[in-house]
Amino acid sequence: MAGLTPIVVDDFLRIAGAIVLETLALVVWNVGTRSPLQVLRDLRAALGIPRAILAGFVAFAIGVIFVAAGTILLIPAIPNPRVYLVPAEIFTFLVALGIEFLIGNDLRRLAGGRTRSSP
Repeated sequence: MAGLTPIVVDDFLRIAGAIVLETLALVVWNVGTRSPLQVLRDLRAALGIPRAILAGFVAFAIGVIFVAAGTILLIPAIPNPRVYLVPAEIFTFLVALGIEFLIGNDLRRLAGGRTRSSP
């Protein structure tokens, strides 16, 4: 039986890294653990508060940077990005969403951010 080739290990680490970066984006956005109704309530409450709008914009920008970095990391691991990039991104986002659901609150707590509110 042949061992793992460096190419297989590199591809695996790229996919794992993309999942980690996309999980961090979801943790920053704090969307995966909140209901859509709660997101709308939070948006409505923040509309009149300039500091909350700025904080939301900064969180959105940081999340986009994480997603972009994950995509850039993932592209070399895909044999034909023109065909397989979207399915690979969907896969990594679904895995990241599951991870965020399981440990997102713990990561936010470690970072000193907000945790999920009880319904």
